[in-house]
Amino acid sequence: MYPDLALMIAGGIVLSIFGVISALNAAIEDRRARLRKGLFVLGIGMVAWSWIMTPAGLTISDIP
Repeated sequence: MYPDLALMIAGGIVLSIFGVISALNAAIEDRRARLRKGLFVLGIGMVAWSWIMTPAGLTISDIP
């Protein structure tokens, strides 16, 4: 697997997790969660892009 794609997968997963945690925190405290939802969408987009760009597809063992 290419190092750039592995970094994109790891970064996307981390951004998605931060986005979900922040969005839940904002929902509990009754605040707007626009930035947090953006982090989640960006993270999912990074993971999806790396999945599309991998010629052989991704497996669970490819996640760093």
